[in-house]
Amino acid sequence: MTGRELIIFILENNFEDVEFTNVCDILGVMTVKQAALKWNTGEATIKTLFELKKIRGWKNGENIYILEQPNPFN
Repeated sequence: MTGRELIIFILENNFEDVEFTNVCDILGVMTVKQAALKWNTGEATIKTLFELKKIRGWKNGENIYILEQPNPFN
């Protein structure tokens, strides 16, 4: 998600004055650790699936964020 997309998302959803405690919940993304727990696998597996483009997400510096999606193991 680009900064522009984030700004548009905030404006379209009237979040200008809302204080968030967990941005991941609002954006519909999971950290690698959250995805690993949710899908009952290891963090290394999630990172590998992301690098192989088997699951959608984005990298911000050293952090990887996984978009909410169906379990890739089903």
